[in-house]
Amino acid sequence: MVLRHHSIERLMEQLGHLPGVGPISAERMAYYLLRIEQSEALALANAIVAVRESVQTCSKCFQLDAVDPCSICSDPERDQGIVLVVEDPREVTRFEDAGYRGLYHVLQGRVSQVEGIGPDDLTTGALVQRCKSGGVREVCLANNPDLEGEGTAQLVAERLRPVCDNVTRLARGMPAGGSITQLSKSILADALQGRRPLPPPN
Repeated sequence: MVLRHHSIERLMEQLGHLPGVGPISAERMAYYLLRIEQSEALALANAIVAVRESVQTCSKCFQLDAVDPCSICSDPERDQGIVLVVEDPREVTRFEDAGYRGLYHVLQGRVSQVEGIGPDDLTTGALVQRCKSGGVREVCLANNPDLEGEGTAQLVAERLRPVCDNVTRLARGMPAGGSITQLSKSILADALQGRRPLPPPN
């Protein structure tokens, strides 16, 4: 039996925590980092340290930025009356590229039985409080158009209805089963323009 140094095992274990990385991929990554120049490996490590030290979560919308509140929440030129709800901070960039000029709320995930994520693991409670505070005339749900995204959107909508009269959903210009991060600017722009009220469940 070939024994690996404990530091390699530890690196593999940490890499295995990354999304989509299994034991074999973690092993391959670990040995790749040992094979490249030390300066290159340390540059990666330093980049991770730097981003963890400089980027934080906005206490208002849960977007990632260097300041809190984030630059979007602090921008007086944006429409303060509409809040676009997304699942992941990466999606904010896509909607910014599509020309959206309102505010955001990042759920930090979606309800998923497989991943063990329940409603209370999301930032829905903070979104409800934002609406209770006043000034929000519309909440538009921009969850991914797949089964889990749809289920999460319905759950969020149910919690918002007592505190917000205008809960909308992105138009169906987006393909079912797709991911917002993979859509073009034009599709996102059309979906924003064509948003419509979300009907209550039967």
